[in-house]
Amino acid sequence: MEKSLENIVQELQMVSQQVATLQSQLREIQGTMEYLSSQDIERPVYQQVGPLLVEVADMQKLTDELNETNQHLSTHVETLQQRENELRTSYESAVKEFESA
Repeated sequence: MEKSLENIVQELQMVSQQVATLQSQLREIQGTMEYLSSQDIERPVYQQVGPLLVEVADMQKLTDELNETNQHLSTHVETLQQRENELRTSYESAVKEFESA
């Protein structure tokens, strides 16, 4: 039982860290999308490609890519949060079982 509890704790920590990282990425993408929506269309926008900053030629394509990434990350965060909730429930059950043993 002890090993199972350790495994649950390790997985819970890992999933929690992934959720935090992805939520940070989501906030960054959403901030970028918000900024782009108010960007003057006459001013150039640059995108980092490796070590270079390259002027964006197709703003619609960039916006579509950001929306797609935002959707993908949001879905992944939801899945991880569901797993996190399952692990918390498993952890609580394992602790109760361990304490009653």
